[in-house]
Amino acid sequence: MSYTLALESVSNTGSVACVADDGTVTESLPIAHRMVPKELVSIVDQCIRTHGKPARIAVAAGPGSFTGLRISVIAARTLAWIEDLPIHCVESLAARALQEGDGLWWVLTPLKKDTTFHGLYRVTNGTVTPIQAVQACLDEQQPCLHPETISAHIIGPALTEKEHLAKAWQPCVLPTGSSDTLNAVAVAKAYRSFPAVTWAEALPAYHQASAPELQRQQQK
Repeated sequence: MSYTLALESVSNTGSVACVADDGTVTESLPIAHRMVPKELVSIVDQCIRTHGKPARIAVAAGPGSFTGLRISVIAARTLAWIEDLPIHCVESLAARALQEGDGLWWVLTPLKKDTTFHGLYRVTNGTVTPIQAVQACLDEQQPCLHPETISAHIIGPALTEKEHLAKAWQPCVLPTGSSDTLNAVAVAKAYRSFPAVTWAEALPAYHQASAPELQRQQQK
């Protein structure tokens, strides 16, 4: 069976999925809160032992949790290097839009207590197209929104964690959609919308550099 092995750990939770080329989900395994460092690699190993070598790897490369992205992207890079597999680095908010199905989706994902990622996407027949690229914005500020945002349904975990934010940013909102977090099945199905790269080219899409890197920059 030719299939995509997908990994995501963009928050304190994570998931791994195996999705056949015809779209059949043969494995979908969640990883509990803060258990990604302990369980991700063993779950990936379990999937490969059960289903054989994948045709490709899809990984949610960000944006998301700094630590979570490091874990899943490094795991994907290592496996791709060992097995000589292509990697598709999937934008996490785009995959979250695809997870919702066809439509116009404004995705809101928390970054910190005072900062939120947002992006506007159209999903048509399983293909996701960015209308406004993902941005990080302080919650207290008013983001620059694409005109089509007013016609979009709002989705993403910020609907639960910051329930008043969407209304503050866009008062004329349509009824909201799901507040579910991203899952690896959507990452697997989104791979066609993102080009394949080699293991060396697969990098996390951090919001900013790590604390040590920022400190070194300030010292220059």
